[in-house]
Amino acid sequence: MAGQKATSGSAVPARPSEAADIADQIQALLRTRDSFRDDLLGGLDALKRVTAERDHLLALINQVPDQLFVKDLDSRFLVVNQAVVADKSFIATGEPVTVEALIGKTDFDLFAPPVAQEFRDIELQIMQSGQPMLSMMEHNAYADGSPKWVSMTKAPLRDRDGVVTGLVGVAHDVTLRKEAEDRVRFMAHHDVLTGLPNRALLVDRLDQAILQAAEAGRPVAIVFLDLDNFKWVNDTLGHQAGDNLLTIVASRIAVCLRATDTVARLGGDEFVILLPDPPQEIDQMIDVVERVRKSVAAPVEIGGRTFSVTVSLGVARFPLDGRSREELLAKADAAMYQSKKKGRNAFSFADPDA
Repeated sequence: MAGQKATSGSAVPARPSEAADIADQIQALLRTRDSFRDDLLGGLDALKRVTAERDHLLALINQVPDQLFVKDLDSRFLVVNQAVVADKSFIATGEPVTVEALIGKTDFDLFAPPVAQEFRDIELQIMQSGQPMLSMMEHNAYADGSPKWVSMTKAPLRDRDGVVTGLVGVAHDVTLRKEAEDRVRFMAHHDVLTGLPNRALLVDRLDQAILQAAEAGRPVAIVFLDLDNFKWVNDTLGHQAGDNLLTIVASRIAVCLRATDTVARLGGDEFVILLPDPPQEIDQMIDVVERVRKSVAAPVEIGGRTFSVTVSLGVARFPLDGRSREELLAKADAAMYQSKKKGRNAFSFADPDA
């Protein structure tokens, strides 16, 4: 009925302008929600892409056979690959050696202090100078104590502004190559059978000894040795027995000498001893030669047979018997043949006037 008031509790319709405002707010909220959802989904997609790229990068660096790592300014590991984890030169870390276990550690947690300090000093130099060090040879040891050689390259790590924030390292284990090179170098200067210096190394050491002795005004002595009746051993017991005898003789001579002396095998059953600072008294020099002669002539058992092989020796001295390597070797060789003529198992001094 016209003119009556609305009863209590009845709905009051919104004015058209208020309804429009509410609708706009709802639409705005919906748009905000949709935008937030799109941003969230976009962020998730970006995170997935970053995660995928990170996993791909880690997979790639783990395929690298060399050790690859990144460190911060304090030389703490930030990134390592599986080759680093597999390093067998670490000392006990107190926990399983995994990528996660190495992150945040320094070389002081992994190596003996002197080794770790050497690494740290080099890395500080690289980061402070901003200059890389390429293909450095680093010497360490495996956990079992055997030597380890690494070709290491370390370079400064920079941010977008060029500021050094750490370093990157790549290490290639060259132990097998180094050992092979050492073997080749050793074989070039040593006798294959006995391990003694060969003629080439003897010549080098003798030349140096003569040069130093001439400058210091002191003598040098060489002793030429040749086994007596060595052919009988080869013919009777075989060449293997002869090789065994040469090895025994080499060790017997070596134990009679000082660390500064050299015994070399020239070939066959010929040996030469170099005494760079021999006794100057003749009696003392005789004692040295006699000690070697008696040591070589001691009974030896080879192939179930016990026998003795004697040796003839010849001694030449610088500068008394010659002033060059060639003269000394020739004089010592001639003196050795004089011992053979005496009936073997003897020694002779070179004749200065011969």
